[in-house]
Amino acid sequence: MSLFKARDWWSAALGEGEEFDQGCLCVGDVDNSGSGHDKVVVGSYMGMLRIFSPHNSKSSEGGLADVQLLEVQFQNAIIQVEVGKFVSCSELLHLAVLHPRKLSVYSVSGTAGNVEHGDQYQLKLVYEHNLQRTACNMTYGTFGGVTGHHSLCIQSMDGMLMFFEQDSYSFGRFLPGFLLPGPLVYNPRTDTFLTVSSARQLECYKYETLAVATDAESRQDPDLPLKTGGKRLMPDWSLVLGEHALDISVPFFSHSSFHIFVLGERNLYCLRDNGQIRLMKKLEFNPSCFLPYTSVTDGTTNLLLGNHTNMLLVYQDVTLKWAAQLPFVPVALRVANFPELKGVVVSLSSDGHLLCSYMGTDPSFFSTPKVDAREADYEQVDAEMKKLQKFIREASRTQDILPKTDAEEDMSVKVSVFPNMDSPSHALIQDIDGLSVPSVTVEVSHYPIYILSFYVLFGSPLVCFITHISAFR
Repeated sequence: MSLFKARDWWSAALGEGEEFDQGCLCVGDVDNSGSGHDKVVVGSYMGMLRIFSPHNSKSSEGGLADVQLLEVQFQNAIIQVEVGKFVSCSELLHLAVLHPRKLSVYSVSGTAGNVEHGDQYQLKLVYEHNLQRTACNMTYGTFGGVTGHHSLCIQSMDGMLMFFEQDSYSFGRFLPGFLLPGPLVYNPRTDTFLTVSSARQLECYKYETLAVATDAESRQDPDLPLKTGGKRLMPDWSLVLGEHALDISVPFFSHSSFHIFVLGERNLYCLRDNGQIRLMKKLEFNPSCFLPYTSVTDGTTNLLLGNHTNMLLVYQDVTLKWAAQLPFVPVALRVANFPELKGVVVSLSSDGHLLCSYMGTDPSFFSTPKVDAREADYEQVDAEMKKLQKFIREASRTQDILPKTDAEEDMSVKVSVFPNMDSPSHALIQDIDGLSVPSVTVEVSHYPIYILSFYVLFGSPLVCFITHISAFR
């Protein structure tokens, strides 16, 4: 098992045959519980809206039903979901759901249940706007520097920006030279909107410029004279990327890192608020989504980047710090804080695989299973212990090096000399100085192991030779 793998903290498979994309995932305290813990909101192109409050999968026994707070089926597809302060005179968070032809804002509330099933959550419509044009995506923020609530901006498929201030429609503006919609994001530091045009260039429009531009409720021919009382819409600055952009992000979590991040098909761009390139990273893979999530060092930003090889990469600016394996290709990434764990990476695949994971080395420790699960017999254990202690005491008292043996097993040696000379002589040398050499047989009995026999030879002068030795068991 590889250590460099996104550790599964909680996961779920959402529906069958449903499709999801980049804007179908958001996190936040949508039910205004006050605890600061996030909920996961997921919408699908099939019109299904789900809200989860994940728990650790190892400690949760109820499965998906235990963590799913709400599930609502809409008639229209859900393009994007966002959590923000979308209701005037209210500090509470609400849920904005973008459909192809409608924008709806809901309040999510939970009431304590009187039965064992737990709390009951309800989705209540606060207001909605019927759109005259088919929507593509949306962004929100404090447009014009207004504090206390958020306004919404929707980009249509034909290049019109529609602005909504809570329950009222403000105005609409067509983007110049529009052909295909691109990613849209609001920069609260400069009160500007960023998008990538079909000419593959990043364009920045000030909210003030959009507000005072020529009224564009219907597309105007650029060759026709302008209406009085307005100005032609022009970008504040633009930057040629040379490639299509998958996403744009403006992180706002550190005053020391005021940067704009653009994820292209082959490159990652980091820009300053005035459009100057701060740094750029050429990617050797096909990215699918990204998310700037924190700043740990002054002037730098950490970001998550998913690709089509099921990898989740962690960069500090353009330096790779960590890589983890995912079980799917992510199309949306978020970072959430839950009661049991903070900084959880929430990822969503195009086919509805929702995963809450953390990164790091988490080795699995092997534990030896029990061979016998029967209860121990303490009387038997005590008797065996006494027997072993007795053996130990007896062994400690023995000081002899060799073990003691019985008397009848002691070694005994017996020597027998034959009374007569051997005839014929067994001497190897038959004569010495002309004299014959006689021999006599001597038997040595060694009990219980061996019986030895040898011959003693006599000569002149008296000489004894051992000429033969035989052994018998």
